[in-house]
Amino acid sequence: MVTEQAHRNAMRYQMTVEPDYLKAELFNRQTAEETGEFLSAVADECIRRQLYRVLISVRSSKPIFTVDRYGLSLFIELAVKYYGKIAVLADSTEVRIAQEYVVMLARLRGANVRTFRDEAAAAEWLKSESR
Repeated sequence: MVTEQAHRNAMRYQMTVEPDYLKAELFNRQTAEETGEFLSAVADECIRRQLYRVLISVRSSKPIFTVDRYGLSLFIELAVKYYGKIAVLADSTEVRIAQEYVVMLARLRGANVRTFRDEAAAAEWLKSESR
């Protein structure tokens, strides 16, 4: 099943239930607020489906370093509470660098999250039983 949402400023996201995880794709994100909207929708979908393994793929987007402005704390709390696994991907070096910073902060708070350059590797990690 695919859930898709379009934002009035051309940001859009799509969520697909894959075997063993939720794939959440974000396109054309420009602001921290859009990131917050996306993460909130992902969290809602995880709770609704009781599926706490997530592959987040960010494409054609600006890097966002202001993590305190987009609700990352709540998303991390959910990941820790439900023993979730989160894999993140990006299609640009700049966004990947921003993701690595966010992943470091999330890991310091106990979240099981990793960055990947390859979707197949991310999916394999999500499917594995390792913490």
